[in-house]
Amino acid sequence: MKDRRGHGPKTDRRGGGKPSARRLAVRALRRVLEDGRPAAPTITELARGLEPREGDLLRELVLGALRWKLALDAEVAAVSRIPLPKLAPNLREIMEVALYQLRHLDRIPPYAAVSEAVSHARTRGGEGAARLVNGVLRGILLLPAPAAPREAAAARREAETLAAHFSHPLFLVERWLARFGHDAARRVLEADNTPPKLDLLLGPLAGSREEARAALSRAGVETAVSELVPRALTVLSGNPVRADLLATGAYAIQDVGSQSLPLLLPRGDLLVDLAAAPGGKSMSALAHGWMRSAAALDASPARLLRVAENARRLGLATLRAAAGDAANPPLPERGFDRVLLDAPCSGTGTLRKNPEIRYRVSPEAIERLARSQQEWLDASARLLAPGGYLLYATCSLEEEENERVVERVLARDATLERAAIEPPSPALAAHIAGDRFRILPDESSDGFTAHLLRRKPEA
Repeated sequence: MKDRRGHGPKTDRRGGGKPSARRLAVRALRRVLEDGRPAAPTITELARGLEPREGDLLRELVLGALRWKLALDAEVAAVSRIPLPKLAPNLREIMEVALYQLRHLDRIPPYAAVSEAVSHARTRGGEGAARLVNGVLRGILLLPAPAAPREAAAARREAETLAAHFSHPLFLVERWLARFGHDAARRVLEADNTPPKLDLLLGPLAGSREEARAALSRAGVETAVSELVPRALTVLSGNPVRADLLATGAYAIQDVGSQSLPLLLPRGDLLVDLAAAPGGKSMSALAHGWMRSAAALDASPARLLRVAENARRLGLATLRAAAGDAANPPLPERGFDRVLLDAPCSGTGTLRKNPEIRYRVSPEAIERLARSQQEWLDASARLLAPGGYLLYATCSLEEEENERVVERVLARDATLERAAIEPPSPALAAHIAGDRFRILPDESSDGFTAHLLRRKPEA
């Protein structure tokens, strides 16, 4: 049982031997910071019996964490949902030790530092503590390391210049520069201020892509083929909305990035498409022959009418529209092999089509959305059968709405795991890394982020 200061030393021994240097470093920090003991003799006392290499690591961890404590705490506080003063005993020091390794010790792999910290937190505080530490450390890993003061000042000036020139919120420009680099961030800003082109999803009634292009040309609409998606065309000139071909069901208006999302799932029989209206992902899955049928659920009756009308117009008879809230879908749990959630989000990948978003978005609004997105993803995952696949997607570029949501859901459900995306086309392969798909706004598409998850077959 732990004492008031959280020392309880007997429970973190592995195999009955001496605790590891990392765990002893946490104990040393507690004694130094809580009891006011001097660091050097505390380290010497705890290092007795350790191998020289482990003793050196203990000294490095304790003194390093003390030297960098304020900076380490600032990074933890920026991600943790629990304020630092309210963290349970030892959790703050566990994260300080782990984060010091992540930021300052190249010889320790990040996965090892995080794994040890999570295991230690589980020993001290159970699964809740383990999930918290895992979420905070993995959230920090998604962020760039804090810059030195001079570098930070230069980065701030660059961000302010770009934000003013391209009329974007400063906080968005700062985070895009940090995550994507100068060149990619500038391309995003330029794309956001460029009028978008229309993309078309060709339905079965359109025939082949070349047949559809010829018919559109006769109607005064010139198009180019998309390398990303087989049934997509990009309009170069003319107005496809006024063309008779739209009414006859040859195509629907849909961004090529959105068309690509269902193709990131393995082929299947039935697609459950949540928050689906106006039904574009389901229509793309069926038009490409990726799924045999689709159930498109949405909470809005008016938007469901659009889904049904679009499916009828394109001749997609196996698309069914049904009322259902993504937070509580009226479907049997663990009953489906292919699920897609294109979650409502901040829309920071769609600023060229929706320029007003840039004047409404804020860090606080993004955090609020992320909490809802986690609820929706949890509910979507409950539908997934063992061995089934779930694609979580947003039209946001922000980590809070993508990587961090996925991290938190995976930490809560041990039967879920990441699944590598098999590129459906060579052009899409450039935007895929493991389980993640990300396409930044450019001439070919709006911005989208997606992650592929799987329910473990033995679950």
